[in-house]
Amino acid sequence: MKFSRYLQVVLLCAAALFLITAPVHGAFITNGGFESGFTGWTRMDQLGSDGTFFLQTGTASPVNGDPVPAPPGPTTAAMTDAQGSGTHLLLQTFTVAAPVPSASLVFDIFVGNRSDAFRTPNTLDFSTPTLNQQGRVDIITNAADPFSLAPADVLLNAYRTNVGDPLVSGYNHIIVDITSVVNSNVGNPLRLRFAEADNVFTFQLGVDNVDIIVGQAGVPEPSTWLTAAAALAVIRAIRLRTRVA
Repeated sequence: MKFSRYLQVVLLCAAALFLITAPVHGAFITNGGFESGFTGWTRMDQLGSDGTFFLQTGTASPVNGDPVPAPPGPTTAAMTDAQGSGTHLLLQTFTVAAPVPSASLVFDIFVGNRSDAFRTPNTLDFSTPTLNQQGRVDIITNAADPFSLAPADVLLNAYRTNVGDPLVSGYNHIIVDITSVVNSNVGNPLRLRFAEADNVFTFQLGVDNVDIIVGQAGVPEPSTWLTAAAALAVIRAIRLRTRVA
C-alpha cells in the first residue's frame, strides 16, 4: 500500500515535468498545413509575373503538370508554378509576446528547378537581365518591403537554394533555430517569407507543415532530473526493504 502511494507521487512528478518541458505547437502560425486553403497567409507576386502560389494536391504541379511529390501531410501543400517568369511570395506575420528558452521554425519544402542550374543573385527581382532561379525562406521585419533582401530587413535566412544543389528534391523537413531572433524582437510583429524567383525556366517551390515550436519557460535544470532519479532510487530501496521485512 505504501509503495502504491509512492508510485502515485512519482507518476505525478513525471507528468508535471513533462508538462513543464513540453514544447508549444501551432500557437504562432495559422494554417501551416494549408488544409484551409490560404487562410492566414498572404500571396504576393512581383508586377509582371506569370503564375503564383497555388494549392497542390496529388503528384502533378498545379499549372504545368510536372511530376512532384505528394504533399507530406495530409492532403494539401502550397506550390508555385507558371508557364512564364516571375517572383512569388508566401507571407505570414507572427508575434512572440515574451522571451522564450527556445524557438524553432519547422517546415517541409520541395524544390523543382526545371532549369540546368540555380542562379542566386542577391535579389528577388526576376525582371532584371541577371539570371535568377532560386528559392529561399526568411524571417523579415514587418515594416520591410516584402521583396527586400537588404541586411537591415532580413533578420534570418532559414533556407536557400545554392548553386550546385540537386535541382529537384522530395519534400525535405527543415528545422531552424530562431531563438535569438524572436528574443531580440519580443512583442514585435515579424514576417515569415517563402520566396521563389525564376526567369530561366519553370520552377516549383512547394511548402507544407509550417510551424513555430516554442519551448516553455521553467525547463528543469539537470539537477532537477538528478533529484528525480534519486527519488526513484530511494523508493526502489524502500520497496526492497519492505519485501525483506
